[in-house]
Parts: sequence; structure tokens; C-alpha cells
Amino acid sequence: MRLRYYCYCFILFVSVLSCKDRYIPDIQSTGTGYLVVEGVLNAGNAPTTLTVSRTKKIVAGNQPAYESGATITVEGSDNSVKPLTMTSAGIYQNNNLNLSASNKYRVRIKTGDGKEYLSDFVAVKTTPPIDSIGWKQNDDGVQLYVNTHDPANNTIYYRWDWDETWEIHSYYPSSLIYDPKSPQADAFGVRPREFPKEDVSVCWRYGKSTTLLFASSAKLTADVIHEFPINEIPAGDDRLSVNYSILLRQYAMDKAAYEFYDLMKKNTESIGSIFDPMPSELRGNIHCITNPAETVIGYIAAATITQKRVFIAAPPGWNFRQGCLQEFVVKNPDSTKTYFAGGALIPISEEKRVEPPADGYSASSGICVDCTTRGGSTQKPSYWP
Repeated sequence: MRLRYYCYCFILFVSVLSCKDRYIPDIQSTGTGYLVVEGVLNAGNAPTTLTVSRTKKIVAGNQPAYESGATITVEGSDNSVKPLTMTSAGIYQNNNLNLSASNKYRVRIKTGDGKEYLSDFVAVKTTPPIDSIGWKQNDDGVQLYVNTHDPANNTIYYRWDWDETWEIHSYYPSSLIYDPKSPQADAFGVRPREFPKEDVSVCWRYGKSTTLLFASSAKLTADVIHEFPINEIPAGDDRLSVNYSILLRQYAMDKAAYEFYDLMKKNTESIGSIFDPMPSELRGNIHCITNPAETVIGYIAAATITQKRVFIAAPPGWNFRQGCLQEFVVKNPDSTKTYFAGGALIPISEEKRVEPPADGYSASSGICVDCTTRGGSTQKPSYWP
């Protein structure tokens, strides 16, 4: 997904560098339909996943143009051939390639239109462990960073990506639900929630890295990466309102792969004014052998993958605010239908109003009561404490 995003941005920058007036270009087929290959050949025991898609026009939307129906194999310098199976549109996987560090490997792709693509042979890189993941808090928020090193001085070039998970709580826990068709509902269509099945006060949300994260120790006297920034959480963000976790994956790569990612980053993140560098042609180590002039985007690498997970509790003084308010809904069928049926408000608990006297329900908006409306899932992750 990240590689496709960068490719789309790259093509847009090549097509239109800057415009003084609003202008919608008539973009022809140039720059679209290029094969994009993402993934790393995992030399460990974990699955290898390659994502294959096509570039497309920016105006065509954000949905990736996945390449289905391709035949993909991993070929070794020992003449071994190992297939990848399509598990969903554009996603190809092998649960255990069992790669040998003494061999080199390449990827062969045959697409449904009859074209054939082949990557260069690459050596298997051994990735050192992640030493630590740390964080620092300042007025702007929290900066997460990674420390790692290779005592053998063999890695030099590193890359990372991550998955994040965070726990969120509803501002108002609700013990009631509007369900007028239920036999348990009162005369106003409200009944008690069934716990834990209908509890919407605690949820978990998920995210993935969306920027290219890589570094090199080539200019240092030791193969050490110290406090390299991997993620930034703005002050007041709900990710640190309760508990947060990041799973960081680390990849060793060769110099050619480093240069590929460096060029991609420069092409897509550094262009914005006439003083920025002009975009360069982005090619990796994958080639169309049917048509050598065809552009192919992606870089195939082979490596063991190391990973580390850390948890961060809400830091002192973390000021997450929702701005939630309670409303009072009178106990009568018209009121509850008006406010609860359309989801404008969700009942929290029964309440008696003093002035003027009335029986009713305390209620609030969905984002204050139901954490699933904030993009959360009530299914607790297996790794959560």
C-alpha cells in the first residue's frame, strides 16, 4: 500500500509540477498501467507476502488497481522453484519459503495479459535484532524512535515498518440501548444492554505506517542506528488516551535497495517548490522481459525480519478531550423515537429531572457513548495486556 501511494504521487509530480491557476490536466495513459510489486522475501519462518498492482490516474480514486490472476514463483540460484498463491486480489503468499543464506533468489511474475517479469537475483540479508524502541514527550506530542546495531558491521542499510494498536474508552459508558422490537424493551423502546456482548465502552483501533522509514550507518565508524524517528503522535491524540502499542518490523537491505527507497522518498516527499529537486526516473530491480522498455516499479529483497512490540500507557498530563455533553430525553415514545431511532443520541442511563420534574434518560452522541463510531473494534487483541 505504501509503495503504491508513493508511485501515484510520483506520477502526479512528473505530470504536473506546479500550477499558478487551478488546472485539471488531461492525463493520458502515460504513467498508468505500470506494474508495481511490493514485499520482501522472508527468509525466516514467517509467511512471505507480495502485493502486485498497477499504477493508475490520480483522478481514478484511492482504491488500488490490484493485479489478479498472476503466476508468481521464487527461483533460487540452486534451481529451486517455490510458488506463491493468490490469497485475495493482488495478494500472493507462501507460508514458509525456507530460503538458504548460501543461495540467491529472484521473483518471476507472469501476468494474465501474457507478459513476464523477472527480478534480479538478490542475496539473503540477515537482519540484526532491534535493540529498543523508546519515546520522548514534548509540547508537540510524543516522538517514538528505534535503536539498533550490528556488531559484525554487515548490515549498514536498514528499513522499518510498523503496525499500531491503541485502546480507546467511551466518555460515557452506556447501560441502555434503544431496541423497540425487543421483548425486554420498556414502553419507550429502551432496554438494558447485554454485557459483555453489547458493551461499547472499550474498543481498540489499528493503524499502519504510511511513510518510508529507512536509515544508513555508512558514514559512521560503527554499524549503529541511534534514536531514529519511527512515529510521531500529536499532543492530545486519542492514541495515548489509555494504552498504546507499536509492533515494529526491521529489515536489512543492500545499498541498491537503500538507493531505490531514497529516490522514491525524494521524488514524493521533497517536491513542492521550484527549489526542490526535480523528480527522477524510479526503477527498481524488476524488469519486463517481454518488453524491456516497459517501466516496472518495485524492489525485491530477501532478508530475515526481526520485530519488537512495546506498550506505552497514557503519559502524565496527556490532555485528550472529546468535548462531550449529556442531554436529557423525556420518557415518552415520540421523544425516544426522535432522538434514539436515528442514532442522533444514545441512551446512557435512566434519570429523573428535578426542574421541571420528569422521568427520562441521560443520553449523548454516538462518538461519546459508542466507541465503534470512532472506528474502534470491541474485539480485544490477543496480545493486549
